[in-house]
This record gives sequence, C-alpha cells and structure tokens, in this order.
Amino acid sequence: MECVRYRRLIYCLFIALFFGNALQARTIGADSLAPAREFAARGGLPNFFKKVSAGKEVKIAFLGGSITRAGNGYRDQVVSWFQSQYPAARFKEIMAAVSGTASDFGACRVKKQVIDYKPDLVFVEFAVNDNGMRMLLVRETVEGIVRQIWKANPRTDICFIYTLAKVNLPVLQSGLFPPSVSAMESVAAHYTIPSIHLGLAVIDEIGKGRMLISGKKDSLSIPLFSLDGIHPLPETGHRIYTNVLSKNMLLMKEMGKPGKHELKPALEKNNWDNAGMTGVLDKQLTGDWGITDSVTKGREYYPLQPTVYGTRSDSAVLTVHFKGTRFGLADIMGPGTSAIEITIDNDPPRIINRFDAFCTYNRYQYLIIQGLPKGKHVATVRLSKKELDKTAILKTRDVTVKDWAPYQGRVMYVGGILF
Repeated sequence: MECVRYRRLIYCLFIALFFGNALQARTIGADSLAPAREFAARGGLPNFFKKVSAGKEVKIAFLGGSITRAGNGYRDQVVSWFQSQYPAARFKEIMAAVSGTASDFGACRVKKQVIDYKPDLVFVEFAVNDNGMRMLLVRETVEGIVRQIWKANPRTDICFIYTLAKVNLPVLQSGLFPPSVSAMESVAAHYTIPSIHLGLAVIDEIGKGRMLISGKKDSLSIPLFSLDGIHPLPETGHRIYTNVLSKNMLLMKEMGKPGKHELKPALEKNNWDNAGMTGVLDKQLTGDWGITDSVTKGREYYPLQPTVYGTRSDSAVLTVHFKGTRFGLADIMGPGTSAIEITIDNDPPRIINRFDAFCTYNRYQYLIIQGLPKGKHVATVRLSKKELDKTAILKTRDVTVKDWAPYQGRVMYVGGILF
C-alpha cells in the first residue's frame, strides 16, 4: 500500500514538474510579452556621446513611420534639444521615416536610405506600425536592420524607441509590452541596444486623469494626446515624447565604452540581414513606361524616392530576375492607382490591390511577397484588368469625393525592387 502511495506521489510530482516547466516555457518563451519599462540602458550610446562631447559633426538617422516623420514632432524637437544641449557640436539629420510602413520595408531600405549616409546614431521606431505582425517576423526584420547597420559600420550606435497606439492601452496598463515591442526587446537585449518607450509617461498622465488618448481638439478642458489615438499632437503628445527621450538620453551620457559593437550570432536564422532595395532598370521594362516625378515632387518622401516609372498600358511589363525567398516593390499608391498582377515563375498570377480607402492623395508604399522557394526566380509585373469599385472602397472611411477625375483609369507606379 505504501508503495502504491509512493508511486502516486512520484507521478503527481512528475506531472506538476512537467506542466510547471511547460507553463514557465510559455511565460518566458520567445513569443511571450515582456514587462513594460520606460528605459533599458544596456550598452548605451558611447560612440555617439564621444563625438558629441568632442564638438564634432554628428549624423542622426531616424528610421520609422509617420509618428517619426511628423513635422514639428519629437524628431524635430529632439534634434533642436541636442543642439541646445551641445552647442559646440553640429547635428545633421537623416530623415528616413515613411508614413504607414513597417520594419519589413525598413529592413529593405535601411542601406540605401540610412547606412549609405554614414550615420553615427540610428533611432529605430516601428512599434506601432508593426502591430499585427507576427512576433517572429518582427524579430527577423528588426534584427536584419541591426545586422545591416553593424556590418557596414560596427561603431554606429543604435537606439530603439517605442511609441503608443490606443489599441495597445489595455496591455500597457496591465504592465506588459504589446507583441511588437516585446519582439523588438528580444533583439535589443540580444545585441545590448538601449531602448526607450516614449508612451508610458502618456499612460501615466491618462491614468491620473490629466490627459485623454484621443478626441476632438478644443472640445474638452483636458489636454489631448492625439486626435486619432496614434499620431501625437505637437504641443502635447510629441512634447511628452521629446521630454522622455531627452531625459533618458542624458542618463546614457557616461555609459558604455566607445568602440566597435559586437555582431553576435544571429538570434533568428532567417533574419533580414540580406534584404535590400534596388532601382528599376530600363532593361527590365517592356512596353509603354515613362519616368515621372509628378507623384513624388513636393511630397514628404521625395528625397527618398524622387522618381518612379509609371504606366497606363495593359501590355507594359516589368520583368525581374532575382534569387531569394522574397520579392517586393516600392511603389506609389494614390487616386489613380489600381490592381496589379504579379506572376512569379509558373505560379498563378497574384492580383494585388494598390488602391485603398486612404488613396485620396499619393503616398509612398510597398508590397512584399514572402515564402518563395530558395533559388532563382523570375517575376513579371503588369496592370491587372480587374476593375476596382473605388466608390465602395472610399466609403469605408466615409470619404466624399468632389472631383472624380484623378480617380479615373488605371495607373501603376514603381520606384524600387525589394529583395
């Protein structure tokens, strides 16, 4: 009888240990949510501060989305703060933020739009636009950004900055980072990269009843962080972002030892350190194509994509020979764009819409097809004959159009090839 009880006890202990370890694995696993904290210094920014203290020219790159792109936002404000804090130094800004884009596009364009300008410090901001991406993919793309930067120059300092979206309020208020930030934190910890969450101070203000996450401007006595729950107002949300960033930058002033950053073994074997972007070549085009800057000149993205190729012809084709597991395009979406057809090797054509409810203006965008077999491929791109119901698409955002002329017909704009 005692032997039976003993065996039962051992069995129960085994079950408890097994499920306890399984639970712990889920808790601390790669896709678990990290505890929320405003600042993690890790290796600091020693090379940046060495040049700043010496009064040299310092190049600061901003790689991110619309929150970073915003004029008179934290980007402009913090550069002004740096200049006032270190008047002997000369600060040069590299603006590489593109509205509505995530870290996958960032990994493709970081060399051409950031690394080639030889930055001393790169701020990486994709937390909000990476919402909805799988955590594994975020780790792969963000790690690709880091590895490309340090392969080019291991003395370049990097800092991850995280911003806030209304959809992330519940998880942040519970004391955890959302999935996109948790994924980036895994990369930051692996490479000892400092990270700063600019939005936790906003959440504190909201919790104390001193700020609202969104609303109509001037309709309430309580200050608004933003109008839409994502894009901060310059005088409130962006000002808090600037204060948080500058405060924590000062904490890193004496941290770390200047020198080369260690490019450790990869965290994710399929990271995007081989991603890139090339321009379109004349030899890749057949049919009626033309170079245009009419949809780029004067736009916020003009320095990043000054010219594109455009066509309205069903017979015009872009043919790309490439090697890899991904294929994509950097393009322009706007009132006149429509669906396109992409055929890779002998696969059935993929019909991809290049018109959405935000196409009341021209904007710099991208598409990426993943999961291709390893090896050499041929992709052909052309306008699709599929007719889009633009009226119905625009109605999803209650958009009223007074002049339908720009929406007529079908056009495709291509600025770059992503691989």
